[in-house]
Amino acid sequence: MSLGLRHAVVAALVAAAALVLATPALACVRVDEAMSKRLDASDEAVVGTIVSRRPTEIRGAPAALLTIDVEQKIKGWHVDNPVVAKSPVHTDCDVRIANGVRRGFLLTKAPDGTLLLNGAGVVAATPLIAAGGEPRGGVIKVVIGFFILGIVLLWALRRLRRGARPELPGAPRPR
Repeated sequence: MSLGLRHAVVAALVAAAALVLATPALACVRVDEAMSKRLDASDEAVVGTIVSRRPTEIRGAPAALLTIDVEQKIKGWHVDNPVVAKSPVHTDCDVRIANGVRRGFLLTKAPDGTLLLNGAGVVAATPLIAAGGEPRGGVIKVVIGFFILGIVLLWALRRLRRGARPELPGAPRPR
């Protein structure tokens, strides 16, 4: 076997091995990172249930039009109820949950404004809600804080007006 032929065979074997090993990279990418980072990377996020699926197309490829009944908005100001999103069909990234099952949905927006969802964007509802940082009583906490501050200031002013001072050991006596 000549040296040139040997190099060609080795190059062909390396190329074939690279293609065989690269096949899993073509699968749907399921990100294994913190839910807060995944939430930041999405355009909109909701918790709800899929109520209907209708066939459609995305650039000639088969897809499903999913209608999601929104139970709670996590991210996105202009989230409608229900949310309509397009999802691929017959791929590794299919949305494979039954209708009526409560889940979290991380949605992305296409340039034309259409919401897109794939299998990697379907997550458990509870961790998504926790990562979303649902506000809990922010206004009432401020009101109670000002109320307590007012009581403390009134108490201090009353003591100042009466001249009542604490008896501290070793402290000089007021004149």
